[in-house]
Amino acid sequence: MGKTVRWGKPFKDERDWPDYNEELVVRGVFLLEFDWVKNWDKELDQMNEGKVGARYEFPETLIELQAVWGQWLDVRGLEGCARQLAKQGLIPDFDDYTTIWRRVSKVKTKIKIENGQAYDVSSDGSGLKMNCAGEYREDKYGDRKRKKFIKVTITADPRRKKLLAVDACIEGEGDSEPVAAQAQITGIIEDGNSILRAWGDGSFDTRPFFNFLEKNDIESAVKIRKNASTKSKGSMRRAREVRNYKRKGYAEWAKENEYGLRWPGTEGFFSAVKRKFGEKIRSKKPENMCLEGERRFWAYDRISEYAKNR
Repeated sequence: MGKTVRWGKPFKDERDWPDYNEELVVRGVFLLEFDWVKNWDKELDQMNEGKVGARYEFPETLIELQAVWGQWLDVRGLEGCARQLAKQGLIPDFDDYTTIWRRVSKVKTKIKIENGQAYDVSSDGSGLKMNCAGEYREDKYGDRKRKKFIKVTITADPRRKKLLAVDACIEGEGDSEPVAAQAQITGIIEDGNSILRAWGDGSFDTRPFFNFLEKNDIESAVKIRKNASTKSKGSMRRAREVRNYKRKGYAEWAKENEYGLRWPGTEGFFSAVKRKFGEKIRSKKPENMCLEGERRFWAYDRISEYAKNR
C-alpha cells in the first residue's frame, strides 16, 4: 500500500516552545496564588455595601478560586483545603462545604474578553458525560439505554486561541449549535466588538445562520453540505456560498478560507479541557449539570489567561 499523499503545505511548527513550556508551568502558579488575600477586607466591604440581609463573609475571589479547584475536588474536599489554608495563615478564615456549594453554584461563567476588538470566531459543540458510574455499574444496574450527555457549545477566536463564550444544555433540550452560536456571537457584538469571519462545520450550513452572517457583515468559512442546493430558498447569501464552494471544490475552498483554523478554535479547547478536567459531570440535578459543564470551560479560560498575562 502506497503512502497517502496529504494535500496542502507540510505542517511547520512555529511555536516558541520555551515560552509555551513556561506558560504551562505558570498555570500551576494560578492554583496557589494568594496575593489577592491582601484585599480580603476591602473586597468584602465592597460586596456588602448596601446589601440587604446577611452579609458576605468570604470574598468572591476566594469562591472563584474554589470553583476552579472544584474541577478536581468535591465540596467537602474544598472545605478541607480551605481549612488547612486558614490553619497555615494563608487566608483569614475558611468556609464550610455548604457555603462553598451555594456560592460556587452561583459563580458567573461569562468569559471575560477585551472589548472594543475585532474578532474572528469559530463555533462548535461537544459532549460531556452525565454520570460517573463506570461501565461495569451501568451494565449491571443500568437500563442499558443510550445515555444522554451535556452538550457544550463554545465560540472562540482561533487566531488568538481565546475562548469567547460557552453555553451548556442537556442533549435534545437546548438550542442547536448554530442557534446557540448565533446567540453567543450576538452577545460578543453587543459588548462593543466586531466579528470579521465565522468558521463552522457542516452543521452550521443553515439558511438562518447565513442570513445572520449577512446581516452582521461577517465573512463565512462554513463547510457546505455535499447535497446543498444552489437555489436561495430564503437565503441569497447561502446560495452564493454554495455556488462558490461547488465551483472551487473543497480543497481550494478550504485553502482560500483557512478552514483548518477552525480546529484550534474549537477542537483544541474541547481536547484541552477534557484532558485536564475529564469529561464526566459529577452533579446530579440537570440545571447543576449544565452549570458544571460551563464552569469547566470557564475555569480553563481563567487558568490559561492568567498564565498568558504573567
